[in-house]
Amino acid sequence: MTTPITPALAFIGNFGGGEIILIFLIVLLLFGAKKVPELFRSLGKGVNEFRKAKNEWEQDIQDVMNQEPLEDHDFKEKNKQSTQSVQREEEKQSAS
Repeated sequence: MTTPITPALAFIGNFGGGEIILIFLIVLLLFGAKKVPELFRSLGKGVNEFRKAKNEWEQDIQDVMNQEPLEDHDFKEKNKQSTQSVQREEEKQSAS
């Protein structure tokens, strides 16, 4: 089964050698020879941070998926106990 490629996505993936050189020359003219290494260095750091965050997020999801399910608890009993403790607190406050 093939996925249809939209024209915008086809443009992104079809860079040849000439297009890459042209883009590099335009960047060189816009930013200057001294700023280009700094620009690409910061771009690389940003990509690495993005990959790191993505991997941590995927690891967190995997950890949650591999956890044992929580045991079934009788939440009605817990709600009954908490209701009783709230009533006792209200009685103490009204007695004061």
